[in-house]
Amino acid sequence: MDLLNMHPFVKMLMFLLILIAAGIADSQLLIAILLILFIAAVKMQFKVFWTTLRRARWFFFSIFLIYAFGTPGELVPHFPVSVAPSFEGLHLALLQISRLLIALAALNILLVTTKKDELMLALYILLQPLKYVGLDVERFSVRLLLTLNYVDEVAVRGKANFSFRHFNDIHSELEAIPMVDIVYFEKKHFNSIDKVVMVLMLFVLGVMIAMRFL
Repeated sequence: MDLLNMHPFVKMLMFLLILIAAGIADSQLLIAILLILFIAAVKMQFKVFWTTLRRARWFFFSIFLIYAFGTPGELVPHFPVSVAPSFEGLHLALLQISRLLIALAALNILLVTTKKDELMLALYILLQPLKYVGLDVERFSVRLLLTLNYVDEVAVRGKANFSFRHFNDIHSELEAIPMVDIVYFEKKHFNSIDKVVMVLMLFVLGVMIAMRFL
């Protein structure tokens, strides 16, 4: 499957479907999804994915401690300290960490195979139904794209990590920029592969709902 030539909206739907599948899948299916996405993410851009995992290591460690030691159940015997994790907690901890790893791997693949303006186009199409409840989709998409561009510029210009103090700068610059005729989304047509993938995703979603609730 050529992800580079696939419509960004279809790739966004695939990303959301993976998150849904990770949330309802059993342990065996979860491991299969994790292995497939892990291999794909490492193959596409190992350094970026590895950096993301390194930055999230303490978050994973915190999740492990919270679930392992905070979940009631049968305690692990012969633990070297007085406070021991439970078997149920260890299972839940590994389950949640696996889901987070799937989300990170899927997001890494999405970002590697999709340009920034294509991501905004996908988000713009995805949010179209919210126009009927009052959301200004055009303005939201433009501001998000300008924010991402500003973050990139700050990182390149300062050769430093982005910090929270830059949020005030972002807000000030966005308010000073007129919101008319700033960003143009290039229309991209759905090809036959996109249509087939959307039908398959709809089928998979139906199967997951049926297995979950029936």
